[in-house]
Amino acid sequence: SILLLAAFGYQDTVDYAATVSSSPEQLKLLIPIILWSGVAVNAVAPYLQVGGQQAVGPTRCQTIYASQPLWAGIMSYVFLGETVGMQGLAGGLAFLSALFLAATSEAPDPDCGEVTCEV
Repeated sequence: SILLLAAFGYQDTVDYAATVSSSPEQLKLLIPIILWSGVAVNAVAPYLQVGGQQAVGPTRCQTIYASQPLWAGIMSYVFLGETVGMQGLAGGLAFLSALFLAATSEAPDPDCGEVTCEV
């Protein structure tokens, strides 16, 4: 990403840095954003994610992560007032149906009597 910044956004970055360094108000806004991005997004969130993955287990964990687009759509509808069309409703319903089937299915038998079991 540093190479992309150098190749495509170098001048914009230099212009923005010059503007921020000359304006204390923008610098006061930029410092909390940098701290949030560095600490919360890149340190705390991955730490909590790993702990959650260990506590929940791989199957439930994958189901939770796969539902991220659905939650993003719901939150954008509630908080941003975005509209949801018939395709969005059908996709959300299909995902919820698949989620229900995955959550209610029986666990495979690890002692299936075969040489290779699908577990």
